[in-house]
Formats: sequence, C-alpha cells, structure tokens
Amino acid sequence: MSTDMDKNATEVINQKAHYHILPLKEQWDTTEDTSIASADSNEDGEEVFIGVEPFEEYELKINQLLVNIGFPKCEVEALQHGPNFSNRVYALTSEANAENKYILRVPMEPEFREDDGVCEAVLNDAAILGFLADKLPVPRVLAYSATAEKALEEPYMLQTRLPGISLNQVYEYLGTEEKFAVIDQYVELISKLEAVTFPTAGTFAASVFEPLSANEFSPLAEPSVTIFNQGNEDFVEKPGTILDRAGSDVISLLRSHIDGWLEQERKFEEQYNNTTGKVPYYNKLKEILEATNSELQLIVLHHWDLEARNIMVAVTPDGYRITDVIDWDEALAYPRNLARRAPDWIWDFRYEEFTGYKDADFHPHLELSDEALELKAYFDEKARSVLGNRYLEDAYGTGRLLRRIWYLVKESMHSTLDFDLMQQLCEEYYGLEEESRLQSEVLLKLQPQVEEPELLLPELPMAGQQAVDLDPVSDTSLGSDEQPASPVQVRKLEPPASLWVRITFWFRSSLDNVRMAL
Repeated sequence: MSTDMDKNATEVINQKAHYHILPLKEQWDTTEDTSIASADSNEDGEEVFIGVEPFEEYELKINQLLVNIGFPKCEVEALQHGPNFSNRVYALTSEANAENKYILRVPMEPEFREDDGVCEAVLNDAAILGFLADKLPVPRVLAYSATAEKALEEPYMLQTRLPGISLNQVYEYLGTEEKFAVIDQYVELISKLEAVTFPTAGTFAASVFEPLSANEFSPLAEPSVTIFNQGNEDFVEKPGTILDRAGSDVISLLRSHIDGWLEQERKFEEQYNNTTGKVPYYNKLKEILEATNSELQLIVLHHWDLEARNIMVAVTPDGYRITDVIDWDEALAYPRNLARRAPDWIWDFRYEEFTGYKDADFHPHLELSDEALELKAYFDEKARSVLGNRYLEDAYGTGRLLRRIWYLVKESMHSTLDFDLMQQLCEEYYGLEEESRLQSEVLLKLQPQVEEPELLLPELPMAGQQAVDLDPVSDTSLGSDEQPASPVQVRKLEPPASLWVRITFWFRSSLDNVRMAL
C-alpha cells in the first residue's frame, strides 16, 4: 500500500475526537437515547435498575465467577449493563497481562428458568462459534454455562476479544483505495462463508451431546440444522414438507411456506368466519414463483447481518485488516442465492441508519455519487471474479426477487410495512393496475357487507402478461416479451383503497395474532 494510505489510516486511529470515533463501550451501543448503564429513574431522580442490580454490585458477581472457573483476575468494564439490552456485555482485561482481553456476555432471557432451566441461546451460540473456530475469524469461546451459574445466577458466555475497532467507526473516513482493500477482504470473507456447506437449510441448534457448561472449550462437531418450520403446524408435519424445505430447490422452499400460510388462513376463516386479507397476495406470489426459474442451490453458512457494524478491523502497515466478525447469534444455513444480498453499505454507507438485512433488496435505488459508483463497480467485478459469474444474477436479478418473496412468506405478513413491501413487489412485477385489482379483492373480503355494484373486477392476468423489468441493474426481465395487458378500470373507493386496506390489514393481523396466542 502507498505511504499516503498508511498515513491516512494512522490519522483515523489517532484523531478519534476529530473523526468522532466512538470509544469501545459506545461501539456496542450507538443509540443516542439509551445509556450504557441503562436504568429508569424514581421520583427523586435516582437511577433504579429494573431486574438488574447496579454495576458496582454486579461486578462482584463477575469477579466471583472468574474465581469459580479458575480464570485470572481481570478489570471489568460495563459495555452494556441494564434491562434494555438483549445481552449484557462486559469487557475484561487481565490484571497480569493487559494484552489478554475478553468479552463476557450474559443474555437477558429470564424465561430460560421456565424452559427446564436451560438457555438454548447460549448453547446454540457456543455450538456455532466452536464449529467455526478453525474456519473463520470469529471470537473463541473460553467458557460458558447454559444454566444459572452459581455466582451470576444466570447463563453466560466468556470469549476472546480480538484487537481492533468496529469498521463502522472508520469506514466513511477511508480513502477510495483503502475501501478497495476492505472490499477485497470482504469478498474473500464471503468466499469462506460459502465454503461452509450443509445438507439442508434451516436454523442452527446445539447437538444433544453438548454439555450444559464448560470451562475448557475446544472446537465442536457440526451443529444440527432444523428446517424452517413456519406456518400451520399440521402442514409442517406433512411428509413432503421436510423435502420441500430442504432448501436446494428454492422455489419449492418458498412455495411450501406459502402453502403453509394458506392452510392457516383457511383454518382461520373456517373458525372465525373472517379473513386477514392475505390470501390474494399469497396466491399472486405463487404465480410469480411459477414463472421464475432457479437452479438447485448449495446450502451455505449465512451471517444475516454481515455489515460494517459487525466487522472488526485493525490498522497495519498495509492498511486495515479484518480481524473478527461478531454477532453470530442468528446465523443460518441458507440457499446460496438467498444469502447473496448485495452489500450496499459498501457504496451507500449510512453511519447513523440501520441498513438492515433487507434494505438492499427493497429500498429504491438512490442516485449514487461518482465515488459510490466506482466502489460498486469495483465490488461487482471483484465478486464476479472470485465468486463466479452467477453472483451478480443472485445479488441483483432473480436472487433479489426470491429474497423479497422469502422475506414476505417466511414469517407471514404481520405489519403495514410488510403490506407496503408486498404492494411494491406487485407494482414492479405486474404493474400498478394489478395492484389496484388486488386491493379491491382484499377490500371486498374484509368488508363483505359493503355493496359496490359499480366496482369492475376483471380476471387476474396470468403471470408474465405484462413485462416489467424487476431490477434495472440486473437488466433481467422476469416477465415475457408479450405486449402489456389492457389497463384495468377500477373505480376509486373513498377512503382510498390503499389506505383502507392498510388500516384494516393491520387490525385483522393484530386480531389474528391475539387469537392465535389464545
């Protein structure tokens, strides 16, 4: 690397105040409205911790834990302490050797006491990190307990803390050449992830032979994989469902989830003589799937949030080097084309916004700066050369369409946001007229008592009648070469159908969730 690049990297590290690089504790929580030692206040303005004692008291328990497991004495710093976090996190530094640094994680899962006293999250995290220890740059588990440890009275995990800082803190200040170097390493990281394959898609779980606690930890055998089991329980237990949801045939995987939710909708309608209004959309998604081709896929390791905030880097004479990837809590075994979401944070970096796991597939393509276009072009070419020509189609073409459908059918549609995303998909694939048709059909189902004799409901056009380019980046049309169907004439309702359907959809979905819970 050039001397200028070394100088730039060094300045970013040394001038933390100038570049607003957060100290270590703030790298774990960058929200402005939540303090690190999270607490409520009483009438006198004194901090009152709900369910979590003050850090000064909890630190004594941590010190006793270290004694119990034969660990060296450490200085303890609270990174996340309080009731507002899914995990409480503490930085430990050995008093004998300051270079030895560790992370203690304590999950906030009080319900584990009702689940045979075993915290499945700790077991599963230990299993996946242990399995990946010799494959990827991940934290190494040193000790854990999935039951209430004697001193802490809670489950915990103790792991290594590798040197470096979050890439999220420095990325926007890097020069273009430095970002190119990060892209090179990122693509190699994707390649390593895709080299870890599994026989079936699903979620990871610890082996039944996994000990409930361990003070001396070593890499484990491959964790077990449980198929995605969302949808009607009776449907999921059908003999063909396991085969359909193995994941290699992505079309069958998605269709199986749609059929599972349709089965649940039918049962709901029979029991309550009502509807949530989702059936027309599920049927339309099935039409889209029938018109879509997808090759058989490898099932690969997928980190659902592989963004700058979860990548640790260290500065070296050659620039920034990726040292660690964190937050493996919800790692998945995924069909490869579903895992290949384009990492738009590389060229559309937004430090203060949560880009999220679906943004690259759903948000509108923004007008990019010259540098952003250069970074995207560099990434695309690097990914194509390392991961193969198919990567770009998986990232921007058919794979993008399948991921959008997967998002909508994996957990069903529960919110107005999901409804909006469904609208967006229909508009892009079929055109605005078809979306108006669907809204009208849903409205009639939700309000059967309203007579609208003037409302014209033409037959639904078959998939492919109207050619719509799904994504201009991929230059891939998922429709046919036929001429568009004639516009559908639908009389507008008052209030507008889109607003009314959205409100009613939210109400019906909420009612559905409450009834299912009962």
